[in-house]
This record gives sequence, structure tokens and C-alpha cells, in this order.
Amino acid sequence: MKDMFNIDESGATAQAIDLYLALKARSFPVMLEYWDDHKHVDIALPGKLYIEVNGPSHNSRSQIMSNLTRTVFSLEKNIPTIIIPNSMLENAALFEHAVNEISKACRMVLKKSVVTGMKLSFSREQLQ
Repeated sequence: MKDMFNIDESGATAQAIDLYLALKARSFPVMLEYWDDHKHVDIALPGKLYIEVNGPSHNSRSQIMSNLTRTVFSLEKNIPTIIIPNSMLENAALFEHAVNEISKACRMVLKKSVVTGMKLSFSREQLQ
């Protein structure tokens, strides 16, 4: 029920919401319209992965440059960004393919953070 309130208030596109719900259905702890203190991200595994769902308005020269700057900023924080066009999510087969591929990315970054966290809990001698 809390998710439904957040969805209604988010202002996210229908495609972003559908993708968000598909990832939630696969038990990924994603957030819709996440704010990272610099920008809003359509869907995020906070601190681990950003997913942007872009419509045709993102094809303008100024928006392309802005998106590039935002993506580089996220990479500087070691957070990869996946950019998906709205049109891909409007086709059922392409939507399913996108969900499968993004699920792989989610599993990779979640696994990576668990492994990194485990390494931090060992002493220097244990790691050698």
C-alpha cells in the first residue's frame, strides 16, 4: 500500500512505473524517483545502481549533454547508470528482455556489495 501512494505521488512515467513494479516483483529493493542529493533517478538500488527511463525529450542536444554529465557524476561515485528508452518498455517482448537484463545487473551489484562488505570484515592477515 505504501508503494502505491509513492507511485501515485511520484510523477514517474508509466514505463518507469511498470519497470519498477517488475523489479519489485523480483524482490529487488529498488526505489522509484530516488533523490541522491544531486538529481532524481527514475529507479535506483540506492548507492549501487541507477536506472533512467528516457522518453523522446531526452534526444535533444542539451538533454543528451545533461544526461552524460549526470552519468559521469554517478560513475565518480562508483554507481553505474543504465539508460532505457521508453519505447523499449512499450513492447511486451522488449520489456521482458529489459527486465531480465536489468535483473542481472541488480544481482551483480548486490552480490558485489555483499562481497565487498565481507572483505571489510576480515583483518589484513586473513585476506592475505
